[in-house]
Amino acid sequence: MIKEYGLYNYHLLDNSVLILFSYKKANREAELKDLNLLYHDDELVGYRIKNFIRYAKIKYSGIIFLPAPILIDVINSILDKNHLETLAYKSSSGYITKKNEDKLMVYASKGTYLRDETISKGKYCTYYDLDIKVDNDQELFEIEEDIKEGLDFFGVEAK
Repeated sequence: MIKEYGLYNYHLLDNSVLILFSYKKANREAELKDLNLLYHDDELVGYRIKNFIRYAKIKYSGIIFLPAPILIDVINSILDKNHLETLAYKSSSGYITKKNEDKLMVYASKGTYLRDETISKGKYCTYYDLDIKVDNDQELFEIEEDIKEGLDFFGVEAK
């Protein structure tokens, strides 16, 4: 079972879901019936499920920070059907609330998959990192709500 992975939905481009589980970039693909295997040389580094719209509709395009268990169930059924290693449920996105100079911000913990399909070495997040559209998306995102430090930013329930 794959425990650490990044999940990306690209319905605006080609209706594919990308699953990455290595810091290495894919440099070749092998096509199966329902998906492509992504390799870096001979090492399997991810999967690309083609035409994901056949299985489920995801309205959001881009990184899926904390996928719902039902989405993982759908993906795992496809992987299992193709005799591939399945995904573990995520209990944390890796994006935590953390103080920086008395300001509460979002921190991408080391090993967390980022929006640009890279892996964090530990960093405070910009609007871009969190896929929040503003004029200056390279500015650090500051949390203005009353949220406790140390919580999963994407696991915090709305009040």
